[in-house]
Amino acid sequence: MYRHILSLATAVAILGQASASCQLSNSLKSAETTAETRKQLCMPQGEGVWTFALDVSEVAVPTFNGGAPWAGLAGYTAYIIYDNECIPRGVYGPSGNDCGTPYVIEDNFLPYVLTVKAIDTDLGGPYFKFAYANGLYSIGNNGCTCSDLSSGLEGEQGCKCAFPLEGESS
Repeated sequence: MYRHILSLATAVAILGQASASCQLSNSLKSAETTAETRKQLCMPQGEGVWTFALDVSEVAVPTFNGGAPWAGLAGYTAYIIYDNECIPRGVYGPSGNDCGTPYVIEDNFLPYVLTVKAIDTDLGGPYFKFAYANGLYSIGNNGCTCSDLSSGLEGEQGCKCAFPLEGESS
């Protein structure tokens, strides 16, 4: 009997970990005052409509080292929440979190939890899907788009999606 209870408890614990969400923290130490001007990441939408963005970047610097072909490759992935004037309110990075999706963003300026349900941070075709309040948003739907921001040795993609801060009207 004890073995069955222990096995059941172990199974519940494993399932609980598998469905747990990964909490992302805001890396902004102080409030930003400068608006984002790159339209690929944010475009002012009007009062009450904010933007959730994904910025993916890779820089390749030639190393001429055949033993370490990826030695000159560096990059980043960041989620950004912009207010209706495109001022960054939060910057979140999944790096260092091995818990995987869904990523959860809870912040004092958001009345609801933002949950990133699916992501692809491949520079060749980034994608995200997120839930906020009573809405579900994804690249290719709801006016959500990705655009190229690359220049020189840097490959960069910006994805953006507008969402109503107070949720969809019913």
